[in-house]
Amino acid sequence: MYLLLLVNQHTKFYYKLHSLIVSVTRISVQELLARGCPSTSAPSILGSLQHLSDMSNGKASNTKWLYDSPINSDVEAKLRQFLVEPNNANRILGIQVCAYKDGQVIIDTAAGILGKDDPRPVQPDSLFPVFSVTKGVTAGMVHWLADKGKLKLDENVANIWPEFGANGKDKIKVNHVLNHTSGLHNALAGIISATDNEVFCDFDECLKRIAMVAPETEPGRVQLYHYMSYGWLCGGIIEHASGKKFQDILEEAIVRPLNVEGELYIGIPSGVEARLATLTLDTSDLSKLAPKPDTSMSSSISTTLPSSFTFEMIYGLIPLSNTFNVCRAILPAANGHFSARAVARYYAALVDGGVVPPPHSSKTDDTIDEFNTKIFTQPKIKIHDAFLGSGDYKDLIIPNGRFGLGFRRVQGSDGSIIGFGHDRFVLDELYYML
Repeated sequence: MYLLLLVNQHTKFYYKLHSLIVSVTRISVQELLARGCPSTSAPSILGSLQHLSDMSNGKASNTKWLYDSPINSDVEAKLRQFLVEPNNANRILGIQVCAYKDGQVIIDTAAGILGKDDPRPVQPDSLFPVFSVTKGVTAGMVHWLADKGKLKLDENVANIWPEFGANGKDKIKVNHVLNHTSGLHNALAGIISATDNEVFCDFDECLKRIAMVAPETEPGRVQLYHYMSYGWLCGGIIEHASGKKFQDILEEAIVRPLNVEGELYIGIPSGVEARLATLTLDTSDLSKLAPKPDTSMSSSISTTLPSSFTFEMIYGLIPLSNTFNVCRAILPAANGHFSARAVARYYAALVDGGVVPPPHSSKTDDTIDEFNTKIFTQPKIKIHDAFLGSGDYKDLIIPNGRFGLGFRRVQGSDGSIIGFGHDRFVLDELYYML
């Protein structure tokens, strides 16, 4: 079973919605059937939920609260009933939910409005800022190049990107970058906090600068979350290994094969601005995001986040993320603008070893030339081992770390690895279950 949720968890609504979704998707086929999810075989489920922060400013002014689209399953009917309950409708600005089971869409719901000051309705192709969920797509591009023989996961980055070997980085390998153990967790932190974001938005300049910095720790020794540098590191590897521009590989590896054109961007093009959801966050909510010293969340996050990250950075992050120059920038760690159904479709393919799912029912163009083909050539178990850093790849990661090779490793109650994916880390939590 496979489930992905992308939610804001600092509101009571999160816990109610998570409880609802998990209650109809968890553990056994018998439970699944008893709760109304149609299935005749062991399910493979992927859901993606996106909604705006600041869900406590009163009921949305949109009179068409739920987008008018077909109901795909009993689960979706229950979800929509849950969303329109007065207590919940009052808490939501905008929301998209999409779920796949056994390669088929079982939930595809949109509701609410695009922003606090934008009363237009959320539609299935509305674009939400997904922050570090972007990293999971960027990681998939690196794995796609490895699958095509353009690079090796245990290869020195300097072999691929010669300039990168400067200042003691000649021993950093691709797996160190994917595993957040390169020692460059604070790299270019100065431009991230700068009031002038001209350099921050210049992808080529950032690649030049990160190639010149020195690591703070020995590669492969310490796992610290590369919250922004991850994107420039992977982006440089992608461009130098392929000989092509980052966005060209994004289109070739992910967007076109999965038929998610217009709904999955890392740096938006001109002409799609009208479909952007606006992110907002009440300052009073920020205190709820910061981990408390006596919680398990505090210990797990504090040992993973680098010293240059502070929760106060979120104050400036929200308005910055809504500016068009930032939305248009190539920031492969944090600047994805996706629809829920695009993210769901991406992970539905990954969980099935790269097999392209059937056409999405709510898309106007249902023709997919690549239908039933794979975006990876390796067997599914090999692909998943590479994502998780298990099997033949177990020596390429920090043992018992939170991350595999580009993807978050999710553990079951017995400590076993049960899923993979990538969340918005601090602001949100994703749940993945195999």
